[in-house]
Amino acid sequence: MKIVPILISDIDLSSEEHDRYLFRCGRDSDIVKESIRKVGLIHPVILKNRRDANGTYAVVCGYNRIRACLELGCERIEATIRDGLNEEEILLLVLHDNMFSRGFNEIEKAIVLRKFLDIGYSYDRLMAEIAPLLEIPPNKKIIDKYILILELDSVIKRSVAKNELELEKAFLLISLDNAERDIVYRFLFRESITNINEAKETIRNLLDLKLIKQLEMVELLSLSEITHILSDSKSNKRQKGDKICRLIKSMRYPSIRMNEDKFDESCRAMRLDNDVRINHSKYFEGDEIRITLKVSNEEKLGNNLERLLSNIRNGTFKKLFSIFKII
Repeated sequence: MKIVPILISDIDLSSEEHDRYLFRCGRDSDIVKESIRKVGLIHPVILKNRRDANGTYAVVCGYNRIRACLELGCERIEATIRDGLNEEEILLLVLHDNMFSRGFNEIEKAIVLRKFLDIGYSYDRLMAEIAPLLEIPPNKKIIDKYILILELDSVIKRSVAKNELELEKAFLLISLDNAERDIVYRFLFRESITNINEAKETIRNLLDLKLIKQLEMVELLSLSEITHILSDSKSNKRQKGDKICRLIKSMRYPSIRMNEDKFDESCRAMRLDNDVRINHSKYFEGDEIRITLKVSNEEKLGNNLERLLSNIRNGTFKKLFSIFKII
């Protein structure tokens, strides 16, 4: 194709349809700009004549390169003009150009799927022709989830695009309204860390509590107990996530919280050293306890073991184990 210099001012970068063929999301434009600054434009951009405006061009491929050149003060850019292509041919051209030059992040994959749906592709064609190119399972439900994540807030989408938020966690946010998405993303995925199963269970418990207590999710997650967990500088994000999940579950199932209090009271009654930790199974789902000793010499080890044996003899451990029997 013939390469010609085009005035950047003649290229549409702002109309409603300027991004009609743009798949980009969450990319660092500074990298492209720095590359062009050092070695110049390696690959010409691809343009087409705009039918509704004489003398101006629509971007087919190279939007980021054009923006970078504009910011660098360039007046012209090398381009090839591709006219006579229909919408499907253009999208396929852009798809393959991007696929072999840089690939796609998860949000860009969703954009690709939606653009092909918008021009009339059936789900059968998407699953057979487009999904394999994007390394997406040829499954309608999965494709629908990809399309729906485009409705998420731009901050959340950027987080997914940059691999800061796992795709499966983003899928969990789809069923929530905007206010709920924001607070769940902030508390469970940004300011603390939870795995996918913990997040599923916690969101389910929050939705139950919303109905039971007639409180919005924002109110539930703004309780002082939760904000206290997040402000604890001694806990890392993973520990904070675990504490929040346990607290939400105890709110949903009060008996767990009551037994937590009984367990803690029994542990305090043992008057053990701070280096001795007694923990129950998560949510009391097992019938065992775990005792951890942290000692630096034999004398401390002997003293701690003697205190534990003393509590066995006086029946405190029996009281502790009885908590599991009433659950």
